[in-house]
Amino acid sequence: MLALLAPWGGSLHAQEPAAVLQRMEERLDSMQLARALRDSLALRAKYSDTVVAGGLRIATSARLRPFALAAGEEAWQSLVARFGPSVTAHGAFPVTTFGSTRSTVPKLAKAGDLARGLERSAALWIWSTQGAAVLRWMGGTVPTGTISHSDVGDIAEELLRTPARPNRACYSGETMACAAALGIHVGADTLDAWFEPDTWPRLAGMVSGELNGLERVARERCMNAGDLSACRSILTPARVLPPVGVVGRQYLVQLAFESGGASAFERLAADTGVTLEHRLAAAAGVPIDTLLNRWGASLRAVPRGPAAPPQELLLGLAWSGLLLTMALRGSRWR
Repeated sequence: MLALLAPWGGSLHAQEPAAVLQRMEERLDSMQLARALRDSLALRAKYSDTVVAGGLRIATSARLRPFALAAGEEAWQSLVARFGPSVTAHGAFPVTTFGSTRSTVPKLAKAGDLARGLERSAALWIWSTQGAAVLRWMGGTVPTGTISHSDVGDIAEELLRTPARPNRACYSGETMACAAALGIHVGADTLDAWFEPDTWPRLAGMVSGELNGLERVARERCMNAGDLSACRSILTPARVLPPVGVVGRQYLVQLAFESGGASAFERLAADTGVTLEHRLAAAAGVPIDTLLNRWGASLRAVPRGPAAPPQELLLGLAWSGLLLTMALRGSRWR
């Protein structure tokens, strides 16, 4: 799967691209979170009433207060069940607004619908402030609900059909191959670790977004002449994502939380100075090899459907990655 490079991407070639990009993302994360808190306080001043439900604050009107309070309490109970009792340990949540001074509650409105919206918003805040590195690894998307048996089957099909180096070995039960395919234990040369050189020109053809003149020339040389050096200059770590897609990565987190119990997220967020694999192992309460083996075994337990041409899936994955990246560019920092 491919990602569009941010406008500063052209300068990454000489500076350890992944490390520079991560530092920039962390800086943007911090700036945007501070702005969200500031804006939420300004919004709060425009409303006549503020509901407090656990750590949630909802700016609303006196007329809507009972409805907002019921939804807030339901959302808070769900958040504590998902993330543990220390979800407010790292500061207050931004104020959420609901309705206006002239709004009324529709007759068919259900507090549960508002509660789910409040929970999604708060969950994104929790992940952004306490689990930002894991959130980035999951493609910037917050897990919602439980990944179904059918979804696990789709993950298995993706693993088998994507023409990436570690995928077949992973499906056969090789733990380190699964770690590489998931992008949690892979060397600096992610391109070579994930894809055979004969797929690089096709991957380069799927790169879009903001390319400077030299990058466009390099992409053409890669695609048309098979120049592997040119391919490397285009297929940077910022543009080539792990062979296992977002849902497959979220499923590993789901298994870690199921294994780790009520305090799983607290352990995941406790030490931001360790690697991703150590944080997932801490959340699960088991060694990372054990967690990866469970993930692989779950995929192998699903009956397989008819096979599809690998190149066809490669194109589909690239398109899905493009759509995901466009969505993230439009909403990630809001």
